This record gives sequence, C-alpha cells and structure tokens, in this order.
Amino acid sequence: MAEHDVASPGLPEASDDHDPNLGTRTPLDRLVGKGTRAAAWLVLLAMAISVFEVVMRYGLDSPTSWVHETVIFLVATSFALGGPAALANNRHIRVRVLYDLVGTRFRYVLDCFNDVMTLVFCMAMSYAGWVMFWRASHSPLGEWQLERSGTSWNPPFPALTKGVILFALAVMTLQALWHLYQTFFSPRPPEGGSDAQGAALMDIATATMLLVGGIFALLVTGLPLAFVTGLVALAYTFGWFGPMALPLVTSRVYGFVTEYSLVAVPMFVLMASLLDRSGIAKDLFNAMRVMAGRLPGGVAIQTIVVAFFLAAMSGIIGGEIVLLGILALPQMLRLGYDKHIAIGVVCAGGSLGTMMPPSIVLIIYGLIANQSIADLFTAAITPAIVLMASYILYVLIRCLRNPALGPVMPEEERRASFQSKRELLKAVGVPAIIAGLVLGSIYGGVASVTEAAAMGSFGVLVAVMLRGEFSITLMQRALSQTMNTCGMIIWIGIGAAALVGVYNLMGGNRFVSSMILGLDIPPLAIIMVMMAILLLLGLFLDWIGIAMLTLPIFVPIIIQLGYDPVWFGVLFAVNMQVSFLSPPFGPAAFYLKGVAPEGISLKDIFVSLLPFIAIQLCVLAMLLLWPQLSLWLV
Repeated sequence: MAEHDVASPGLPEASDDHDPNLGTRTPLDRLVGKGTRAAAWLVLLAMAISVFEVVMRYGLDSPTSWVHETVIFLVATSFALGGPAALANNRHIRVRVLYDLVGTRFRYVLDCFNDVMTLVFCMAMSYAGWVMFWRASHSPLGEWQLERSGTSWNPPFPALTKGVILFALAVMTLQALWHLYQTFFSPRPPEGGSDAQGAALMDIATATMLLVGGIFALLVTGLPLAFVTGLVALAYTFGWFGPMALPLVTSRVYGFVTEYSLVAVPMFVLMASLLDRSGIAKDLFNAMRVMAGRLPGGVAIQTIVVAFFLAAMSGIIGGEIVLLGILALPQMLRLGYDKHIAIGVVCAGGSLGTMMPPSIVLIIYGLIANQSIADLFTAAITPAIVLMASYILYVLIRCLRNPALGPVMPEEERRASFQSKRELLKAVGVPAIIAGLVLGSIYGGVASVTEAAAMGSFGVLVAVMLRGEFSITLMQRALSQTMNTCGMIIWIGIGAAALVGVYNLMGGNRFVSSMILGLDIPPLAIIMVMMAILLLLGLFLDWIGIAMLTLPIFVPIIIQLGYDPVWFGVLFAVNMQVSFLSPPFGPAAFYLKGVAPEGISLKDIFVSLLPFIAIQLCVLAMLLLWPQLSLWLV
C-alpha cells in the first residue's frame, strides 16, 4: 500500500516514542523533534507580522519596509527545518507497494538500501549547500561578508537563509547516518545488498527514459518521494555537468523556499489545524442538520455542503476527510445509510479542497505557471460549485429512487444539538465570517493571497480564543502539525524543482515539448494527451510531485497552442482531485481508513469512490469542451 504521510488534521496526536508509524526513533530524532516544535512557532510569528502589515497599510496608511523580507525569511526557515522534522517523524511520502508485499528478510535489504540512498542524498546536498553558503558569506577574496537583499532595508537574510538550509541538510545527514547505523545493527536477518547507479552522458531521449525508469524504480523501494527526485537530480547533475555543478541543485532549493507565494501554504495549514482542534467544524456540522430535513439522503447532502464550507476556509486536502470521517460517517452508518454512499460523500466532499479557493493546489500551480493566483481562484469557483452540485444530484437521484439507501433523520434528533437560533447562527456564522475574510480580502483587492491567508489564520485563532478553547498545548500541536505537513509538501517540491531544473538545463523541456507538439493531432487532442498523462501519474504519485514534474513542461506548450493557462490550471486541479480518489494509491482512501469504523476495508472505500471518480471525469470533460465554464468570471 502507499503511505501518504500528510500529517492529516484530525488524526490522534502521537507521542515521540510510541507512534507505530515512526518505527524506532533515535535520540537524535527526538532531539530534532523537540527543536523543530520550537521552530514551528516561527509560522505564528510570520502570521502576526503579516497581519500587522495589513493593519499598517490599510488601516493607518503607513506601509512598512521590513515585513515582506522578514516574513519570507521566517517561513523559509520553517520550510528548511521542515525537512529534518518530517524525517524525524517519518512524515515524508513514500510508496510502499513493494515493501509491504515482501517478507522480513527482503524488507531489511530495502531498509538498508533506503537508508544508504537517504544518506547519499543528504551528504551530496550538504556539500552543495556548503558551497552555496560559503559564496553567500564570503567575498571573492575570502573575507567574511554576508550576502544582503539589496533593498532599502538591506538585511543579510539571503546569507542567513542559505545558512539555515545548510544547517537543515547537515542535521538530515546526521539523522540518515544514525538511521543507517540503527538499521544495520537491528536484529533483522542481514542478507543481500543494493547498488546505486549514476547517470552517464548520453542523448536526451535515452536520458529521459532512464530518468523516468530510475524514479519509479526508487519509488517502489519505499524511499521517500522527496529523496527520490532529489537523488535523481543529483545523479544527473553530476553525470551530465560534473561535480562543480552540484551547487545548482541547492540554488534551486534556496529559490524555492524563499518564494513569497508559498508563504500562504503554512498559513492555510495552520488554519486547518486550528479548525480541527477547536469545535468550530463540529458545531458547523451539527448546525447544518437543518439541511437534512425530511429528504432521503439529507445527511449525505449536509456532509457535502459542510465539506464545501471547510474547503472554503482552509484549502487543505486530507484534513477534511478525517474530520468528516469522524463526524459524519458514523452518523450515516448509524442511521442505516448505504455504506458506499456514506463513504463516497466523505471522500469526494473532502477532496473539494483541491478545487475550492483557497486551494493549495492552485497556489502551487500559480507559482509554477507564473499565473495570478487570484484569477485561478476566481476561475475555480464555478467548477467547484458544479462538482458539489453533481455530488448532491447523484445522492438525490439514488436516494429518491431507493429511500432505503439514505433514510431520513428523525425530527427530534435533527433539532437536538441546538436549542436556540442564536446558537445555530453562531455555529454557521463563524465559519462564514472566516471564509469571507479570506476570499473577500482577495477578491476585494484588499490583500494579497498571502496576506489573506495570514488574516484567515488570525481570524480562526481569535475564534478559538473567544470560544475559550485556546491553550498553549493546542497551539503547540497545531504548529507542530503545520511544520510536519509543510516539511513534507515543501521538500517534495524542493526535490522535484531540482530535478526539473537540471532536466531543463539538459534540454529535456525542449525535447518533450517538440515530441508533444510533433504529434499529428489537433490541439485539443494534445490537451487530452496531457490529461491522460496526469491521470496516469495520479495513480502512483502525490499531486505536488506531479505538479513539479509536469507543469514546467506542459504550461509553455499550452501557451504556445494558444490556450489560457488559467483554464489549464482548473483542469489540473480537477485532475488532481481525481488522483486524490483513484486506486491503488488514492490518499483519500488512506485518510479515511485511519478513522473509519471497524469493518470498513480499503476495498470498500475504493469501490465506493468509483461513481464519484466518474462524476469528476465528467466535469473534467465539460471543462475541456466548454472552457468558459471556468473563465466567465475571470
């Protein structure tokens, strides 16, 4: 099975030493875990500073000159330290299909191989990071001289950020070395070994085939995706350009973690974490019982609408499925709902976060494609509503034809949770205000997407305080989860960005572009070929890896063919929603399986998702045939 460690909001908090997903942690892992939990508070500080800037600029007409660079530095630091945090907590995404199929002896071989490959990756990256930091901290004559930003404030943040990246890589090297030592001396029966192969100078077609083959060969061993792409990038850099070119890889790391658009990611992850740990989402679900009414399938429809609200508040995929799996699934099963409908609406509704603004998928797409994130958000609203309406229509048709599939909720139970209209209004009003704060500030031109994310997370934090639920423990857990989740997302992006950068320098983008454009088929058929490639990759890879590997090649082709890249971004988001549900590695199934009642198997979940995958593909076809369905608001 695939192990999608996205640090889902809603999953029980594990202790440092007794989480079964962590294996046997080393003392260094525990030390790194404690240190990165402290560093996670940098995200909260960045949020506070961003809110301060919004107040100063729009409230007091006195914009600052230091906030922008400070926020980037703080978030870049948390991104860099997220790598050691995710490694210490085993939160890097890995494909375990081969690992779970083989016996104990061969697992030992794979453990050794993966630890060796991780160590090689971390050592090579540390060397390249050292070269990068030396150049940023010394003048050409060898004198100590920190690289500065060159702005009116002119802080030494570029040099300091590169120093943090070097520190994170050095820590990861020590972690990998300790893991290898621990694995080698573990009581498992040692047998066999593995050899890593480097890249050799060759024509670009052969290099492309070996690159793709190497990625999939390493993936099935269970090596984390971030290290797979990073290792292949290092191997091709070394083999194609020589050892002096290795700093090219770490320069891509620096450019990626200091991208201002990515500051929104930890803010939205923090929003989702706080929503989960407070009672806001639970109260919203209970309040929306009024929608259940006397309609067959009413609770399922309520679940879809609540999922839409949650998506509009945080844009985080995964956490919604866990929340709805805890709140809605047991209730529907207790009422006698068909388990396939109940499971399907939880997973499909939870996956609306890939589409509904403020979707992180669209933020990453906008960053890679160099498109306006606000335009992408605007274009995605109608397709997201169409998807939600399609899910509701499917449930209605099935339950009206056979009411036994979705029995009506008893009237006394429907009104049991809220004794007054005031409580009902408060339960619905708080999420509506938060969603309006985020989306309204973006579409109203009041704040950028990043500033809106900070305002939204600040709004959730205030709501948690007003509800009397705030505590240091709650905040620490939310921030630690934010650090782990962002570490996973960003380090996959780092590895893929390095790989794409090296491949493009080799001429790979021109090779793939000429190959696709050379197909003797209409332009729309070329788009369909791209969709097929994305759907195929979605069966095996995480969305962030797919985005980093394909979009730098696909988007220029889209523009060359005369299509709107904003429209293609919506197509990509729908496609990734399909991949979120698709067997055999659809992460939605694994999120739900972690909290599903006893007796619900992965087979049950995947079978339940098939009708909703068909609905998603129908909406994808509609967007292909009628682009204005998404572009009419832009």
